[in-house]
Amino acid sequence: MGSLRFLGRSAVCLLGAAISFACAGAGEAPAGDERLVALEAKTRSLEATLEALASENAELRNEVAILAEQAGSGEGREATGSAGEQEEGITDSEGQPAKQPAIPEDDRAHTVERLNDLDARVRELEDLASTVEWVLLAVEQWAQGEDKPLSQLEGTALERTVRLAADSGGEVHFIVHPGREDPSVLVMPLVAVDGETPLIVSLHGYGGDSGYQTTYVPLHERVNTHGFALLLPNGIRDSEGNRFWNPTGQAGDSAKAGQDDAAYLTELVAKAEEVMDFGPVYFFGYSNGGFMSYQIACKGLPGLRAVASLAGTSYVDNALCEGASPVSVLHVHGTADDVIRFVGDESGPDQQGDGEPAFYAGAQDMLMRWSRRAGCDWPEQPQPYATLDLDVHVAGSETQAFRLESGCADGIEIELWMSVGSSHAPGYGDAFVDALVDWLLSQE
Repeated sequence: MGSLRFLGRSAVCLLGAAISFACAGAGEAPAGDERLVALEAKTRSLEATLEALASENAELRNEVAILAEQAGSGEGREATGSAGEQEEGITDSEGQPAKQPAIPEDDRAHTVERLNDLDARVRELEDLASTVEWVLLAVEQWAQGEDKPLSQLEGTALERTVRLAADSGGEVHFIVHPGREDPSVLVMPLVAVDGETPLIVSLHGYGGDSGYQTTYVPLHERVNTHGFALLLPNGIRDSEGNRFWNPTGQAGDSAKAGQDDAAYLTELVAKAEEVMDFGPVYFFGYSNGGFMSYQIACKGLPGLRAVASLAGTSYVDNALCEGASPVSVLHVHGTADDVIRFVGDESGPDQQGDGEPAFYAGAQDMLMRWSRRAGCDWPEQPQPYATLDLDVHVAGSETQAFRLESGCADGIEIELWMSVGSSHAPGYGDAFVDALVDWLLSQE
């Protein structure tokens, strides 16, 4: 436990060091290069620790399963008294089948408690690792030629977002929703056409904000070149200060602070359209923002044409999406994602809930659901139409692109980008941003 606290403190110090390094000035470039290498090495060490924790987590899950099986078998043998039900090859000193010891209830409870604690800490460190990756990405961009301090790492989410948006050359507007304290940033292209200019809404992940989202996936840099508007909202904070979205669709869900984010985002888009009447509307979300983007598609929104989700999915319980209208869907997911797994997680209890089955569906399940809404069927064994090199953290062309067009409702595309070996926070750069924007805007 002490080593984990030390790791957490080290990562926080790493963030502070990155900011200090960025603000030191261009005159210290040689030393800065060495410090950047050191920062990257520390990040790799953090990732290795996360992998070890995830491995230990998996071992504990197996331990829980074995304990449960042994306990159940022991109860069965005690009830029947049948020697034939004893495990083969296990005997006592007289050659008789040995009775397996019962697993004390306290031991099982302790193991489950250890598992829950480790699982929670792994998720916390994954969130921290994602934040470190974002910071290092920004530091690296600065070190490669920017001649000003890395100010986007300082200030509130709104201040950082505005600075990034202004640097892109777009026209910045503040969209105020009467139910929220935080204004949202709307970035307009310099040339816009009423009723035609598309709107992309970009949603951050859990613990992130619009500033981090804009740094990680810099859609704002394409506003003028591709002619779309960009809306960058922020989720509210939970009891620990982390921003998040409520994709349950249930306004009375106390675990999600009771807010109805589907209604909030729908109203926010309507407020943004007071600036100008937009054409097609697209949602893109990362992780928790991906969950939220799918929920927007389930609820429906005027003008919505497509949603794209990176490392986010939706619930095993599909009742929340009954009656949804078809929209185009792009699902982007790494096969090595240990936070939101590519294959989903229906095997165990939701540690954040009341012991109910885990709640999220796999990538293939999502594509099957949305293809059926569009009147077509996602194949069990799809064949890639292209291989893309998008993640700089994975060697070679790691992303296989699959597409389903034939048989779908008019104008609907269902697409999967499966990044083999990519984690929960892939190292995406310009190639990914260009591909994402091109896909979204093609869904007219």
